[in-house]
Amino acid sequence: MQPSILIVDDEAEMREMLTLILEDEFSVVTASDGEEALQLLQSHSFDLCILDLMMPYRDGMEVLGHLSREGDRLPVIILSARTDPRDRVTGLEKGADDYVTKPFDPPELVARVKSVLRRTGRGRDGGIHMDRKGRTAYAGGKELKLTRTEFDLLEALISSPQRAWSRAELVERVWGLDFPGDERIVDTHVKNLREKIKQAGETAEALETVWGYGYKWRSSP
Repeated sequence: MQPSILIVDDEAEMREMLTLILEDEFSVVTASDGEEALQLLQSHSFDLCILDLMMPYRDGMEVLGHLSREGDRLPVIILSARTDPRDRVTGLEKGADDYVTKPFDPPELVARVKSVLRRTGRGRDGGIHMDRKGRTAYAGGKELKLTRTEFDLLEALISSPQRAWSRAELVERVWGLDFPGDERIVDTHVKNLREKIKQAGETAEALETVWGYGYKWRSSP
């Protein structure tokens, strides 16, 4: 299952060009203004948003502000004709993950999209695609039948790629501070996750054991 990208731009030619650039590697949905984008965000789950700034009805900064207030914040790359460094600083301070100016180099944009997806633990990482809004995960294009705890554990690991989590930290994140059991419960759920990922045709190599400590998710290069 390909990572899902929402493109928000009021210029039809730009939406078409971005779709052509990205559609070989990503699932692409487009919106022609900020209002349409917010409606799509209510009904669809995306891994990243490419956002223009100058649009009718609701401009890009307003959409960015809405996304920044969301609990599970969607990564955003601003793609704008505004080249003033102050606009770049404002966008990044308001929560954008990257800022690209028009005109742009298509291979560089694709590379930046992949970089943000890796950095934020979104999209397909280590053979895994997570739909956080739908609380489903896929490996090799097949849905993993995860329990609530398994999903929360996988989400914690993927959301911070390369971070080594201790068992105690994972217990606090997934089970809560008041969990009365043994932290070795993490080992049991990691074993189950690995088995389900392997059954779907992936290797589960990205879910690494940090010996004597805990676990980490190794992000794709």
